[in-house]
Amino acid sequence: MQRSAQIRALVYQRLRKPLNNNIAPLQQVVSDVQSAAENAGIVKTGKTVSTSEAAKQLLESARDDRLELANLLTEPTDSLLNIRGKAEAHLPLTQAEWSLVAYYCAKGAESFASTEQGQLSYESLADILEAFLAAYAIALRKKKVSLDFFYLMTLPEDKQVATKDPNAVSSEDLRRVVTRTIQMLRDPAQKRRRPLLAVRNLYTLLDEEKFSNIERLSDVLWPHWNTLWRVCARGHYAVHRKPLRPKPIGDEDDFEGPMQRGLPSQEEGGYRLDLVREEGNDFSPYLHFPGPLAPRYPVNGYARTAEFRRMLEGLDLTRPLAQWKGHYFYAHVGITENQEFDVNFCACDNGVSFVFPMEHWKSIQNLFRRAWQSPDVMQAWDTLALEYGEM
Repeated sequence: MQRSAQIRALVYQRLRKPLNNNIAPLQQVVSDVQSAAENAGIVKTGKTVSTSEAAKQLLESARDDRLELANLLTEPTDSLLNIRGKAEAHLPLTQAEWSLVAYYCAKGAESFASTEQGQLSYESLADILEAFLAAYAIALRKKKVSLDFFYLMTLPEDKQVATKDPNAVSSEDLRRVVTRTIQMLRDPAQKRRRPLLAVRNLYTLLDEEKFSNIERLSDVLWPHWNTLWRVCARGHYAVHRKPLRPKPIGDEDDFEGPMQRGLPSQEEGGYRLDLVREEGNDFSPYLHFPGPLAPRYPVNGYARTAEFRRMLEGLDLTRPLAQWKGHYFYAHVGITENQEFDVNFCACDNGVSFVFPMEHWKSIQNLFRRAWQSPDVMQAWDTLALEYGEM
């Protein structure tokens, strides 16, 4: 019983730690192996050996896909763009390439997570768990050291599992809990705390387990590609603060991209919404206010624009004191002295705030809705979604 508690404590300790942000080059992997060998001083035979010999044996026993993943991580942006190119050409990915996508999916799930509205959607979480089940079904799982208990610790608590010793947890337990979690995520009536750490399970599976047929692995994961890529791109942006976008060909100082058509402006209720083109495929909304001072409020960049749009649609305008709090913006429904509703808005990063009469807020809603009905805006937005991911 004491050993069971120790195992659970170790698993919880590991899960509390964030995934490593320091992406080391392949040479650092060799150095880490040597350091680990020096600390251990032994290899599988149990005999004491020199540091160099231990490192040599550990490197020789390392899987090729693990070393390939370390190499891909040296230039993650280029690696992910190459992976997307292979996917668009319907070419199978290697296990290491799937592992890289899953690694950034885990980063994406755990980023922008300080508020509920900023977290990954229920639908994306459910689809990633389905991808995990599909890959789990064809994995050549280790018989002596099962990871099933580790996977389960990232999921909602299960009474049957809670009474078992960690070593007694079975694959049937895992499938049952994952399936139940997927059903909960897809049921609008059961919206509860999101199991964001469960996204790590796919990365752990692809990084730790073996697969006899890599093409079969691609076959079972392709149906989930769109979700995996969106969450992967979100994770890449969270870590590197740049989109997954190819570099311009030629000298950047002399290079001029093709002239892009301007995006349409919209006007309503004295407000005007301009969508201003920027570098690459980027554009930012600029909201012009009515009145003699004619203030202009910019919503800079894809991430803020995506959240601003979700706030406009997500705030419940029928309920007094209803709140919406994201990573970048906050809004709540207030009540005026005349017992009418208004909307209190605040930008979290700079404190800029406004109090909008309800009819003004609805005018801004309509401006954004009409703007995103434009084919040019929809096309540009779809391109940005591939580069930045789910926001």
